Amino acid sequence: MNINKRDTIKYSDFISNYFYQQIAFYITTLLVKTKITPNSVTYLSLFIGVLSAFSIYIGHLYLSVFLLNISFILDCVDGQIARAKQLQSEFGMWLDNISDRVVENIILIAMFFTLSDNNFFVVGIVLLIFLNMYYAYISDMLIYAKKQGYKKLTYKEKILFSPIYFISRSMMIPMLSLFILYPIYMVWILIFLYLYGIIFRLYREVTK
Repeated sequence: MNINKRDTIKYSDFISNYFYQQIAFYITTLLVKTKITPNSVTYLSLFIGVLSAFSIYIGHLYLSVFLLNISFILDCVDGQIARAKQLQSEFGMWLDNISDRVVENIILIAMFFTLSDNNFFVVGIVLLIFLNMYYAYISDMLIYAKKQGYKKLTYKEKILFSPIYFISRSMMIPMLSLFILYPIYMVWILIFLYLYGIIFRLYREVTK
């Protein structure tokens, strides 16, 4: 089964399109010839994401970073297979979104237990989990409501909200990878980015 790269890769941002999605496409070209379904790849991505969190817990941080990135590549593969085989579904989209949140938050929880003796860090982790879930809730509500028709951002607005580009999941994976290796510093950077992301989402809803 031959697949068209342009139709199979869904553009989201620079890192996703030119790195993660490209690697995923080569895997997709192999899997699309099999009976493997997009949802089965999502389950595998989730499983590897959980292994990444467990690797943090047992102290293998570089292995955790590697597994986290493999998990995300497979997260790209499931969407590509769905588009290539025309197997998109509401359940598949829901499962994909839920697995993303589980992987992100279980990574944060693993870091919570790893550095639970640092109260300042623990407060940051709890706040980050809340902001992650709240941002995801807003995003998912807009997706399921099929919100469209936003006006284009002005040049000043693009400058003002430039940090928002780090919120897309393919940008968050490198950020989470740095967080695993340098947690004390990155937790507050991530909190800032999520706060910015929530403000941006609300701003677009008000000004659309």
